[in-house]
Amino acid sequence: CFPVRSTPLEEEFDENAEHEQVTSAASVGRLAKKRTLAILGQQQHLQRDPLDRPRCWEVTFSLWSFENVGIMPLRVFFAVSVGSAEPKRHRNRVKLLTKFTHIMSLDKGQTEVFGNPVIIYNSKLFTLSYRELDKHVVKVDMWRVSSWTFNDYYGVGKRKLSLIANQDPNIDLMLKKKLSRKQLESKKRTAVGDVARFSCKVNLEEVFDFQVSCDNWQLQLNEDHLEYKKLSAERKRLTFHMPKNRNTLPGFRRFLGGAASNTVNWNKDPQKYFWSKCGEFNFRGTRSHLQNAYFIITVHTGSPPNIFIEYDELQKLSPAMKVAGRCLMNLTSVLEISVFRGDLKMFSEVKSRFIVGELSGNVKCTLRSKGQKRFEDDCRMKRPEQARSSTSVTHLQRHERHLVVRVAKCEGLAVADSETGLSDPYLRVSWDNMMLESPVVKMSLRPVFNHNFYFPVRIVFPQLASKEAEKKFEGTVLTYELQSKGNIKIEVWDDDVTSADYLGGTVVTMHEILSVRNTSLMTIQGPVKKKADQDNDVDEYAKEAKKQWYDKEMECRSHDGAETNLFGSTLPANQIAKIHFETYFYPDWPLSLRLAPEDEGNEGGSGWDSIKERWTDSNKDFQKKYAGPFPDSIGAKKPDSDFPMGGEARGGETLRRFPCISMHPQRVGDVPLMAFVAPIIIPEDYSFPARLMHWVNNLSFELSLKQLRSGLIPNDGWKDADYTLSTRKGAVQDHAVLLCSLLLGCKRDAYVCKGTIWVKEVEEKTTGQSLEKETLVEHAWVMTREDGWVTFWEPATRQMYHLPKRYTPTTRRFRRRRRGRRKVDTKPNGTEEVVKEGDENDAEGLAEEEEGRHTQLKSDWDGEVADARLEPEEIEQLPTVGRMPKAKQRAQGKTKAFHRNQQKEERSDARARLDIAPNKAMLQRDTVVNWLPYDSLEVIFNDRNLWANRQNHHPACIFYDLPQIGDDEEKEKEKGWEMFLKGDKDEPEVRAIHPNVSVQPTLRAEVVDDRRDDLRQEMLQNLQLYRGKKGYDAFFDNTEELMEQLRTYLEIQEELLHIDPDSPALNELFASTEATRTKDQAFMLDTFNLRRFNMKGSPFWAEGAEIKYGPYQKDQDRRFAEFEAKVKKFYEKLDTFPTKRGRVFKGFPVHFATSEHEAVRTNLMKVPEYTKFIDIPQEDVYYTIECSMFPILGGVLSVWLYIGIQTPVLDENEMA
Repeated sequence: CFPVRSTPLEEEFDENAEHEQVTSAASVGRLAKKRTLAILGQQQHLQRDPLDRPRCWEVTFSLWSFENVGIMPLRVFFAVSVGSAEPKRHRNRVKLLTKFTHIMSLDKGQTEVFGNPVIIYNSKLFTLSYRELDKHVVKVDMWRVSSWTFNDYYGVGKRKLSLIANQDPNIDLMLKKKLSRKQLESKKRTAVGDVARFSCKVNLEEVFDFQVSCDNWQLQLNEDHLEYKKLSAERKRLTFHMPKNRNTLPGFRRFLGGAASNTVNWNKDPQKYFWSKCGEFNFRGTRSHLQNAYFIITVHTGSPPNIFIEYDELQKLSPAMKVAGRCLMNLTSVLEISVFRGDLKMFSEVKSRFIVGELSGNVKCTLRSKGQKRFEDDCRMKRPEQARSSTSVTHLQRHERHLVVRVAKCEGLAVADSETGLSDPYLRVSWDNMMLESPVVKMSLRPVFNHNFYFPVRIVFPQLASKEAEKKFEGTVLTYELQSKGNIKIEVWDDDVTSADYLGGTVVTMHEILSVRNTSLMTIQGPVKKKADQDNDVDEYAKEAKKQWYDKEMECRSHDGAETNLFGSTLPANQIAKIHFETYFYPDWPLSLRLAPEDEGNEGGSGWDSIKERWTDSNKDFQKKYAGPFPDSIGAKKPDSDFPMGGEARGGETLRRFPCISMHPQRVGDVPLMAFVAPIIIPEDYSFPARLMHWVNNLSFELSLKQLRSGLIPNDGWKDADYTLSTRKGAVQDHAVLLCSLLLGCKRDAYVCKGTIWVKEVEEKTTGQSLEKETLVEHAWVMTREDGWVTFWEPATRQMYHLPKRYTPTTRRFRRRRRGRRKVDTKPNGTEEVVKEGDENDAEGLAEEEEGRHTQLKSDWDGEVADARLEPEEIEQLPTVGRMPKAKQRAQGKTKAFHRNQQKEERSDARARLDIAPNKAMLQRDTVVNWLPYDSLEVIFNDRNLWANRQNHHPACIFYDLPQIGDDEEKEKEKGWEMFLKGDKDEPEVRAIHPNVSVQPTLRAEVVDDRRDDLRQEMLQNLQLYRGKKGYDAFFDNTEELMEQLRTYLEIQEELLHIDPDSPALNELFASTEATRTKDQAFMLDTFNLRRFNMKGSPFWAEGAEIKYGPYQKDQDRRFAEFEAKVKKFYEKLDTFPTKRGRVFKGFPVHFATSEHEAVRTNLMKVPEYTKFIDIPQEDVYYTIECSMFPILGGVLSVWLYIGIQTPVLDENEMA
């Protein structure tokens, strides 16, 4: 694909030559010699040092702006070259010609910004090793133009290729004034000043051979499709069309011959569309080429003969079947995220048949340098990689249509940094599951971006490849395709390594772009400017340069977004934030193509208002029903949904609320709570419960002042998962929404729960005393259901509470019997018969209930004496105090007491039979839970619906059989849950705020190391300053041996957070006795505070769970074995722990979910052990602070600090 000048080391043996006809002995000898030379050259190449092996590079150089920083007007041109930094010492190995720019004239302090960047080098290739990158530079020479004499060599600027290949491609190069030979040789050398600022973009990337493997793909059919029953009864097979390089993209007939393809076997299980191995492919190009590529999956459907299914050898011979649909997936995030998901689309003019289903699977990518036959195992260094930014025009495909988003500037942005009063804004634009970012503008509230974003418009159907086909299907298939790509989302964020602040955003619909009537002359880089008057010095005989495809002028409709308001930021701002942008398609669609405006959907309106009104009335009726038999319980509180804006008292009468609607986090309007949830697909190793909880828990918790004061979740307090992942912080309800979205992406039956918990608060009195009290506040967590178990996932504490026998799995067909409930069954003859619910086909359910009731009455707790029961005759014989009553009076009193007790028992039995009473089946030995932190449960919701709890308020005393749309009112009432959406035709459609959430990769190792060193130095300085204010010195012991031991200890602490506390390995350790435990096991239990949590077990290790959770069980066994080995190794080194002579070492670890200095410093001062260490009134102590950071998916960091102190042995009592 790439015309690289080959060298002897890069020559490869062509395997196809073996199939050529060998007609003579001479040709056979030449073939053998060529094979031998290729093998010897490859062996010689691999024997070299990895830094000295030649690599292929691609460079693209474009000029963006030029500023005159001197004191004189300039009339100059530039010469750009790539060569050796010191030609006399190092040979120039880059053979690229010098390129020249046009003449530019600028006054003092003037800046010329090019609307369309000037392309100087366009995808030029050369060969250099990693070591030689440091010896070669990009050189920019500035020549001052003279009309009467020779041009003057005026300035020069250089940048090493090694720096360019590892940093941001956007470069501001300061050009220094060029000194003459006399000035260089003179003894009084003057200072060299800057003469110009040269702003350019240099994309320097290595060319790789990527190996792309597709594994574990599955298909989920759309149940709303017109042919769902027919498609679900047929078998499926997949065909992958993967590009070989940037010039062989699949999808169009002219490219199908170049793309690689592989067809997998038919699915053998008719009820499960799953394929484990789908083939391996090779792609040659740079990282940008791969990220700008895509692949297509074709799904075939049919009913082939069984003989083709049983024998894999006959799969390829099976007859051709019809195509069920095609799916196009961009490879934008293939290097960071291996999980892909896309819609399977059918070429149909009927909209209800367009979306067939959803495809999801893994695409793993490994790379090796171009020309390498094998992976370089000895190359352990990090390969050079530039910071990712939006694509330049040289990386685009000329045959594709593009959506162009040009952002000029922003105004009135909010302040994200309180210390400077400024922000570091950057743009994030997303469309069609692609997301691009702009460079960061440092310290500005009015940033000028002048940045273009290019999104290729990719249509999966080859039937729409011509203009005639677009015209024919523009009202049907083409419209459906554009609508499926979604809206354009433009967001402004503040740049931060640890967390990001949202500065505002806006949305542009396809209707707004295609409804523009006027057209203007455009190129893909922007509007065409009017040509200025020609300068007198321009050569009139010069030939006109040939225009590239990206300079071609076309008439396009452009949506002008000047002074568009930005919404959604919660940061303070002095004025309304605005953005200036424009969007258009290049080339444009036919003027007759217009999309109808989308309906409001989530955006409030009378539809949601009427449903909310009905919901509020139902909650009030339920409150009155609850307040009758239980007037003092939490269920008797008023369910008013209005948030008390000025409520000083936390809780109050409006505490038990049943929310259903919340404010949109980024736009004006209300949305249902279901719109905040959207499934997020993540890699399999991150889907394991313990690791998933650890990941979500490491996002910082931050409550708004409104929620902190009132204890209630405000109406604008809910955020979607994309917002939380971007900011890497949020309230507890935001963590719950994120965790539920991740669990839904893992194909779990997950719900967000909103309820209440008791929290302890310390109230400071005026007398100086503190009073501790408990307050009831609103809380959110996550619930999953599987195989009869209900699991509560608490993101704030990383704990999972498993409740057995809390719902009826769909695979079990019997129904529970509810006491006291009757229904009327009408017979064919018209008579009515009252029967109990559950009498039919309910033998198993009745047997279980009778057995549970019998166990409850006759079972005694272990170690407890049986209750003694006194009969009435025995009570009469008890001794009395005072005068004995007369016989007649005693008989009357006995009768009255008996009637009172009988009435009390009847009322108690009547209350126990109510639906809102605690379910006694949940209080049996095999169902009761030892402890739950939650006091009540009001609503649960997922991405489809919301349910209100109409049973007992406590989450441990209810069932979780949820009604679904289509169930009648009696069945809904029977299950004790009320649905928010009933399935009526007039109900609005629920649309996710961010349906496709992209998870950022882990932070780079060098970024993590810098953050770790900065935080450690900050803590050392903070301790030193604190001790200095006290009048003491601070001495530190930072020997490498000691720090290595502490780092090992922190690694053990981090490993412990990935271990499930209910794993069998831990249970075996808990079951062991002191006599059977080894010393390192006893050290493990005492030091790391290991404890068993769920006494009733866990669904992850229940009987038969290995089918579903086999990989998780193996992962937990491996992790515990590694944890145990590390603890044992650490324990063996305790005797030689590097402590100073005559001193005792003490310390403790602290875990943080952020690396921000201020947050860590503030929370560390709240740790009693830390304040005790730093307040020691003596100087003869040594402190040790070590920091470890562990990167997690999404740019999240797990931060550990170890605080240690060494005190003299004699002073140990004083410290205590």
